[in-house]
Amino acid sequence: MMNQTEKNFWLDVVIFIALLITTLSGLMLWLGNPDKGIVTLGPTFSLCQTMHLYAATIGLTANILHIAAHWKWLKALRGRRLPEMPKKLRANRIVNRVMWFSFIATTVFGLFALVFSLNNNVFFIQVSNRFHVGFGFTWLTLAIVHLVFHRKWIIYTLRGFQINRKLI
Repeated sequence: MMNQTEKNFWLDVVIFIALLITTLSGLMLWLGNPDKGIVTLGPTFSLCQTMHLYAATIGLTANILHIAAHWKWLKALRGRRLPEMPKKLRANRIVNRVMWFSFIATTVFGLFALVFSLNNNVFFIQVSNRFHVGFGFTWLTLAIVHLVFHRKWIIYTLRGFQINRKLI
């Protein structure tokens, strides 16, 4: 049976893998858009769309589970004002808030682009897609910053897994 730290770690791994697949497939879609005349190398455009959609759905689900797993901690921080927090916690809190906002905006504009593509509304597809890509790059950047902030926890948890394996 896994303890809460192990569950959080593996959930974070799923989020990270979904982030990688979503980002790589999204870049291939963005750069290899047949409307722009650029041809994708390797996978077909529809395969990239499928990978992007499934990885994004897995990432969204995992992020919801991540929030649920940290709900008590989030509630405890809710009443604290930013000026009274230590600098590192304050920076982490600001990055997390902007990251969640950009993640939600990326998801919403991605869904808009998907819905508008079903109706062949080219103008709204382009506008939604530009917002989706812009917020997506913002979220990706902040997710990297978030991982840097939590690098000690990641290393500590990985070392804990190594110690546990040696003892068995």
